[in-house]
Amino acid sequence: LPPSTSSAMPPGHSESTALPRLKARVHRRLTPEQSAQLPLEALSFRPLRQEDYSEMMALHTEWFPLSYDEGFFQKSVGGELFTLVATHRATPEKPLVGAAMSGIPEEAIEESDDLLGMLTISFDCEHHGEDITSVLGDNCAALCEGDRSTGDSAKDLVAGSGGCLAYILTLGVADGFRRRGLARLLLERSIAHIRENKPRVQAVYLHVVTYNKAAIGLYESMDFLCIGEFTSFYWLFGKPYDSYLYALYLKRQAMPWQVRIRSLLGRGPIVASWRDWLRGFWNSLCRADACHHRHLPVPVSTDGADDAV
Repeated sequence: LPPSTSSAMPPGHSESTALPRLKARVHRRLTPEQSAQLPLEALSFRPLRQEDYSEMMALHTEWFPLSYDEGFFQKSVGGELFTLVATHRATPEKPLVGAAMSGIPEEAIEESDDLLGMLTISFDCEHHGEDITSVLGDNCAALCEGDRSTGDSAKDLVAGSGGCLAYILTLGVADGFRRRGLARLLLERSIAHIRENKPRVQAVYLHVVTYNKAAIGLYESMDFLCIGEFTSFYWLFGKPYDSYLYALYLKRQAMPWQVRIRSLLGRGPIVASWRDWLRGFWNSLCRADACHHRHLPVPVSTDGADDAV
């Protein structure tokens, strides 16, 4: 079996026997050549299901040099985490592109989904931990718990509804379907869902290993800002690796003043005008002061607003 070509794998391991092999079912049903013939328009999108458990585990082993515990996979397929998966379904009536030429017997073609890419996100406070201070400039007790004391609807306040952040846990695309725009499409659809259905979420963020230039390029092309670097965040193949912290602010005034200054200095998207920056800078200071001393939230306004993973 060929080794994984995921850009998340450490550099210098391209010939290593330590690299995971492509064992997921999708590789037995779709060759890279067949994947190349499938247009994005032929794919469907849905949440993960219980029957995706084994394939999800196999793909995550191929995509990432990290081990995820069983709880992560159970929560993903059980609906406790937000998930979005890109699928293609082949049936005997609608066979895989090029299946006959590749020698795949007709009886081997099952009526089931092939998973070509997926994204997992957590809205729970337990996942964003101390990152919330880097992303939003204050702690979870002040921001997430404080926000719950406002007039949010009962629907938003049920257990597990999450806090002020959306944390991208994993994003991956199957070998043979990379650099086609699928990772971007998964991100765009997920962010649109958050904007429409999660009004309390102020930013979407993630950690990415510093050598993963392909993923970094994707996030920066979608206006994610690099707002921090963490030394020895990962331990991969017996070596420490640093991570970058990237965030996409869904609400302009949620951006801490430190990040606004970095943007003004050209280390990120430039704000619309100096008046906009000054107003946002002042609001950030007032917001931080209010949260620290009164533990009350400050209303924010919603701002209007290729791949390789």
